[in-house]
Amino acid sequence: MALVGPIRSLLLCYAQVLFSGSIWVGLLLLLATLVMPFSAAIGALCASSALLCSYLLQLEPEERHSGGYGYNALLCGLGIGHSCSGLGAVALAILCGAFCALLTAALRATLGRLHLPLLSIPFIIVYHMVLAIAGPAGIAAPPATEAVIAQGPALLRGLGALFFLPRFEVGALVLLALLLHSRISAVLAVAGFGVAYALGVGFLGLTPETLVLVVSYNAAFAAVALGGVWFVPSASSWLLAMAGSALATLMCAGLLPIHQRLGVPLMVVPFNATILLVLLALRQRVRDSHPKAVDLMLATPEDNLDYLRARLLRFGWSQPVRMQLPLRGTWVCTQGVDGAHTHKERWRHAWDFEVLGPDGTTFRGDGTRPDQYYCFRLPVLAAAAGTVVSIENEVPDNLVGSMNLKQNWGNLVLLHHGPGLYSLVAHLARGSVKVRLGQVVQAGEVLGLCGSSGRSPQPHLHIHLQATPDLGAATIPCTFSDAVVMDGDQQLVHTALIPTEKQVVRNLEPDEERGSFLASFAPGHGGEWRFQIGDREERVVCEVDVYGQPLLRSLSYGTVLRYVLTDDLLTTYDVSGPRRSVLYLLRTALPRIPLESCEPLRWRDLLPGRLVRPLWLQLFHDFVAPIVARDGVTVELSARRDGQLLQIDSQSLSAAKEKESEPRLRTRVLLARGLGVVRIEVTMRGRTIRAERVTAPTTQENTQKDKS
Repeated sequence: MALVGPIRSLLLCYAQVLFSGSIWVGLLLLLATLVMPFSAAIGALCASSALLCSYLLQLEPEERHSGGYGYNALLCGLGIGHSCSGLGAVALAILCGAFCALLTAALRATLGRLHLPLLSIPFIIVYHMVLAIAGPAGIAAPPATEAVIAQGPALLRGLGALFFLPRFEVGALVLLALLLHSRISAVLAVAGFGVAYALGVGFLGLTPETLVLVVSYNAAFAAVALGGVWFVPSASSWLLAMAGSALATLMCAGLLPIHQRLGVPLMVVPFNATILLVLLALRQRVRDSHPKAVDLMLATPEDNLDYLRARLLRFGWSQPVRMQLPLRGTWVCTQGVDGAHTHKERWRHAWDFEVLGPDGTTFRGDGTRPDQYYCFRLPVLAAAAGTVVSIENEVPDNLVGSMNLKQNWGNLVLLHHGPGLYSLVAHLARGSVKVRLGQVVQAGEVLGLCGSSGRSPQPHLHIHLQATPDLGAATIPCTFSDAVVMDGDQQLVHTALIPTEKQVVRNLEPDEERGSFLASFAPGHGGEWRFQIGDREERVVCEVDVYGQPLLRSLSYGTVLRYVLTDDLLTTYDVSGPRRSVLYLLRTALPRIPLESCEPLRWRDLLPGRLVRPLWLQLFHDFVAPIVARDGVTVELSARRDGQLLQIDSQSLSAAKEKESEPRLRTRVLLARGLGVVRIEVTMRGRTIRAERVTAPTTQENTQKDKS
């Protein structure tokens, strides 16, 4: 059992070459190298030397375990096995493995300050040193015969050349490993090779042999890296990937004569140069989109795509900061985007709000005085955390029906939330501003009181976003997160609301009763849950990742589920890893829960298609996923108390509307106060999967004491 950790780390060294974190991918690549046993043994020895060195020096544990300190050494070892022979190759492998580990640590620290990836730079440096040493030391191996590259498809031989083995059977295993890791990556590799072949042979006059031995893997893996590793897969990232393949091909054609004159192979220099060049250049963009850079380096390109869609399709945010309605209680929108009065042209993205009384009007009495309006002098809140950059507090309130056109915005507070993002609340009551210039405020903090100053014929609250701090600047689009729309007895939470005229809205109103059930959604940090699913048991622990984000990890399968619990919502985000895990059931059944006990409350969410699609169909879908605009199933959820339990139900929205047939998807989750999730049921296409919590005896005893 003590060898499991080192063997796993060694297999992950192989997987890292394809940007993968799967031991099965690593195993396939290990098998591919066994075509040449001596080279395979030297490669494994060099990688093991690097891992041992990183362990003895106590370098970053996560990088050690994931193979991050060993994959450059692996490539170097395979190169030594290809270029050297005898005991000299063994000695070089041990020394170069340790050197690769040191160089990896040093370059990771240096490039990390520039937010650049390490790629295979240590391999390039160390292997060039090996080639310089091998000849004088008398350990150089005889050159490989041409027979090894004479037959088989050029694509497969080119993929094999990455491991110094330009043979079709090696390339076939590499392509199979790519398919196992990511269907998107496999498509990108093939397309990148196609670009290299068309440009290299058809235009630059490169020979097929040069294409196989040098150009193919540089172009193919440039496409993989740009199309799905550092940028979220999309039509634009695929175009960038093809451009990267073309650039890598041009670099190969331009650098190859220089390397030949120096007597050293070109290897992966064009790949590294292409990736670093593109990353540095695109970092100068004004806006990170088309293609969108990845926010987190997740397991696969498919995971990166799901991560982005989880935010765009689920939450629909049009700005990088989560905005809430700037009000407390229930208000009505009296003018929205492209409103009839003042929200026109460059000021079209704006909203006015007032309060309705019991009789459905916005005022009591005859409505001739500001103080007769229900909204007058009610609190106006910060829509998001920010810094106060402008205030006005001395403009008198107007008489009803009159306006101050010289001081259009009246009393106001302007907040700066981030680069190019400001929010303005205007027409506040005279002398009511509660903040000062330069003050940092939090979301929901009171900025002032609703009034009728400036261009305001009657008391109301005005809010809009703008890109500059100038008063009167053009407005920009905005969505309000997790706002509740009141429609008779129906109360529906909108993840991204653009209020319309006459819509009655409010923010979520979290309470302790609902929060007490969700406080134990996950075990405490390092704590463990056990679930029984049929005849198998699964162990789940709670951890925190390097970004400070909480997650649940299956000890049985390695599956990871990320989630966030705030004061008003529990939201589960990305799940990655083997689909057998209970965490896939949890992500399907609990996409999000408002911490509010209002029984009529309903909310909707979009489940990624891969959660409800059969595995065999998902594998086919992965090939076209980046060009599919929308992928998922909309579900509607509700919650109710059932004795000592909180019951969360959901079903797919189409069936909720059409009542004619069983829903495609139906789920139920039971949570107990102090225990968290105790049961999960997911019914999909008539088949039900149930997971039951296995509660420790001590917890059961404590629960009985609580009941008594």
